[in-house]
Amino acid sequence: MTQRRMVGWSQEQLAEHSTVSVRTIRNLETGAIKNPRRSSVELLVGALFSGSAHQDDSPSSRAAPADAPTGLLPVRPEPGAPTRVAGVPDDARWQGLRPKTDITVGRRADLLHIVTALRPGRPLVLTGPAGVGKTRLALDAAAHLLDRFRDGVAVLELGSVTPEAVDPAAASAQTQHALDTLFQGLDRDARTGPEPRMLLVVDNAEHVIDTVAGQVRTLLERHPALHILITSLRAPAGVPADLWEVSPLPVDRPEGPYGCPPAAELFCRRVHSVVPTLDLRDQMPQVVELCRRLGGLALAIENAAVRMRSVPLHVLVEESRVLPILGQEEVGGLSHHRSLHRSLAWAYGLLDERQRRALGRLSRLPEEFSIDDVRREPVDEAWEPIDDGGREPSRNLDLLAELVGFSVVQVERGHQYAYRVPRMMREYVNTIPA
Repeated sequence: MTQRRMVGWSQEQLAEHSTVSVRTIRNLETGAIKNPRRSSVELLVGALFSGSAHQDDSPSSRAAPADAPTGLLPVRPEPGAPTRVAGVPDDARWQGLRPKTDITVGRRADLLHIVTALRPGRPLVLTGPAGVGKTRLALDAAAHLLDRFRDGVAVLELGSVTPEAVDPAAASAQTQHALDTLFQGLDRDARTGPEPRMLLVVDNAEHVIDTVAGQVRTLLERHPALHILITSLRAPAGVPADLWEVSPLPVDRPEGPYGCPPAAELFCRRVHSVVPTLDLRDQMPQVVELCRRLGGLALAIENAAVRMRSVPLHVLVEESRVLPILGQEEVGGLSHHRSLHRSLAWAYGLLDERQRRALGRLSRLPEEFSIDDVRREPVDEAWEPIDDGGREPSRNLDLLAELVGFSVVQVERGHQYAYRVPRMMREYVNTIPA
């Protein structure tokens, strides 16, 4: 609603520009639709940013933005530069891990959804494959939302907490201690002070997801006006929440002001930051091919850009296995986010033996496979046969659902569902001895 009013459009005008129905727009703005279709969000974002761009048609608006990496991106940008991360003041209104203060590439639809869908008393959970960029997106969104919250933003980073599968008591105690530290001074008596207005970002919750679910329920009982944003490979059970899947950056669809896929734009920007003198204008097809091989994963793309300091682009593109080349650690990264290999190992380590064997079998299927491919898998220790000629559900489908829940299998939903193991996860799994 805020963005629509900034552009100066009514709901009817936005419907005309976006082709999304007025009824859908009204239901989104009132909260009646809690989990909108990604296609609708993308149509709305495109219309709104197009409207914003045409509000200022001066010559200065048509010039390249100051942050454009000169000589790297192939097309002169038009109005509507990539979203810049909002400034984060260095004061008590922000606690914990801070966002990177540079350009956010290819995430306008995600940011708009978070800004419009986040509401008090009901967590919004960002899920998606390892390395897709959930943490960065959550922190960027929190920075944009900071001014809405009188008591600021608190970020609870759980990557170093003991997994609940190893020691549930330790996981609970460590998470509770971190929450108590963040909320010191905010447990106000409703009779003497206003209800706290704060955004809590719970990052990397997948290994303590049951613990987080229980503590979030308790927290919301005390502070029903609290806004909570959670990043996790899997969704919590037992607590009402809205879900948003963070997808890899587009690789084949040119969009945005630079006329190249967002994945390629991110790679070029990161290369420019580490090797400013390197000109990739005549190598854009190879850049796009590398991003395709990396599956559009933001962490993989950033690791590859850092590797360009020592390895030429054609080597990254031509190597049969790119994962070993991207083994360097990212400076300043979190414990399991320092390299792509560690991020993949973290996600794989959350699976039990049965799920790992199933993932191994799926990784040997074609890159895109169907539900029938899954049902036809032969019987072994991980898979079960189709009962009664396929008329009864197979345990194969239960396993598939579990792997989708852990974000190690992606789903393209439509009349027919299509499945894939993310490229880098497939490569990682295929390096593990059978």
